[in-house]
Amino acid sequence: MNLKKIVLSVGLVTVVALFSACDKVANSAKNIQSDWVGLDRKIELYSCMTGKLIKVYQGDVRMNPEDAMGTSLLIDGKKLQTNLCFVIAEIGVKEEVLLNN
Repeated sequence: MNLKKIVLSVGLVTVVALFSACDKVANSAKNIQSDWVGLDRKIELYSCMTGKLIKVYQGDVRMNPEDAMGTSLLIDGKKLQTNLCFVIAEIGVKEEVLLNN
């Protein structure tokens, strides 16, 4: 009887731990996919001074965080080095409208 309670408790704790880690596992998988093959994304480059849209890129995008000066992006295998302001949106992800209160 006591062994059943221990096994049930361990099983319950394991199930709770697995369900709580699902988001972490999904994020880790997304990071690995992004690092290896890139993700279908849209990059919008803006002037940091005026806020004017300068150029839009779309394709398989990987970020290169090792660069010390600015940001380096690989877009369809071509390197883009920038120190401009940019917005990166993943294609197919629903965007939520932000409301100003």
